[in-house]
Amino acid sequence: MKRRESDQGDSFDLFLDTICNTFGGIVFLAILVALLARIRHDPSGSESADQPVTALTMRTLELEFSQQQSRLLDLQSVRDATPEFQFDSEVSNLVDRRDELEDLSATEKKLIEQRQQLGKKLMDIAAETATIPEQVEQAEKELEVASVELATAKAEWQIVRKEKSKTMQVPLERRGAGTRGIILLSGEELFLVASPDDEKGDFFDKHVISAPIPGTGSDGYRITPRYGKGITLGSEKSIIAIRETARRLSREDGTLIIAVYPDSYHHFGPVRDAFKSFGMNYDLWVQGEGEPLEVVYGNGRSRVQ
Repeated sequence: MKRRESDQGDSFDLFLDTICNTFGGIVFLAILVALLARIRHDPSGSESADQPVTALTMRTLELEFSQQQSRLLDLQSVRDATPEFQFDSEVSNLVDRRDELEDLSATEKKLIEQRQQLGKKLMDIAAETATIPEQVEQAEKELEVASVELATAKAEWQIVRKEKSKTMQVPLERRGAGTRGIILLSGEELFLVASPDDEKGDFFDKHVISAPIPGTGSDGYRITPRYGKGITLGSEKSIIAIRETARRLSREDGTLIIAVYPDSYHHFGPVRDAFKSFGMNYDLWVQGEGEPLEVVYGNGRSRVQ
């Protein structure tokens, strides 16, 4: 905080005035005490009032008063002779520097507190970072265990798949003596291949396409389904249509051949039950994926391979 030079000069003048006034008060008190000392102890002052003041007393008081006035003049002369106080600018600069130093000390204290807080946070982060390698190692172990379990499950699935394919495999030559009808399940659809009233080489053209197999004359035919023209499986309407087909085919005696491709295995059960409900026997032909359906007539009516 800066201080002005004029403030210092005014303060010094005020100090000298105070000293002079003090001495004047002392002189006044001395005179008053001297007068009171000569008054009798009577509080009313009646006894002392009767005694006249002598010339010696007045002379003594006058001399004392003159001495005090002379002393007061000497003090005033000293005050006037005293040079005016000169304020040093360096002192003001030092005071300003001191104030700035105090401000810097307070700022430094705050910064130290912030540094300590940041240091604590850094220690916490370092502690968490130290646990990351352990967590990564644990995750790698878990991943390794999961990979082993996945590989094991995959190997078991392959074994089950092979075993299942073995159970589903049938001889390449399939026979259906006394067959009176053929249906095909493929692509989520049911196709009527042949009905009991069809003759040799006659097929249901609305659902399938038949083509002679080279080298078999009129005895062998390759059947291709017309996808989108069959009975869609998996709905209530399809069950009604299947039951109607089963009812119509059951009018003739004989065995029904149900050929099934892998993409429709899950529809075999409901279809089979629908035909069995009308008392029809069936032969299951499990077709391999991509294997064509071929019908080859042998000895006897509707004897197919």
